[in-house]
Amino acid sequence: MERVTEYFDQLLQQTKESGWVLNEELTFREIDDKEGYIRGTLHIYGGFTLHVAEYIDIKEGYPKRYKYRYQLQDRADTLLARWDNAPHHQEIHTNPFHKHCKDGEIAPSPEMNIPRVLGELDDVLKDVM
Repeated sequence: MERVTEYFDQLLQQTKESGWVLNEELTFREIDDKEGYIRGTLHIYGGFTLHVAEYIDIKEGYPKRYKYRYQLQDRADTLLARWDNAPHHQEIHTNPFHKHCKDGEIAPSPEMNIPRVLGELDDVLKDVM
């Protein structure tokens, strides 16, 4: 992958292939050919929404997410989970990567991306569907 537009196109294709995403409202702003922002909402089967934000840079052919946030909410806009990489939870061994859970717990998390979050929806939504 050489250009950030390739990453965005690939991301759109992955959301279309997901069994979870009904439609997407994503915006993309290219800073230069290697760097950009992605923001918006994925509408998820069952009335859920996944709000996404990424600041991305292509380094040596791979996307580097300097900042990300993926927030899953139900129909009433109640937080179900949020994954982010803000470095404010030093106590988490996966810092800066962590997950905010529905019960308020802050849990360790691997570095996330949108396809990985979509892959975790089976587990996250099993108790609310």
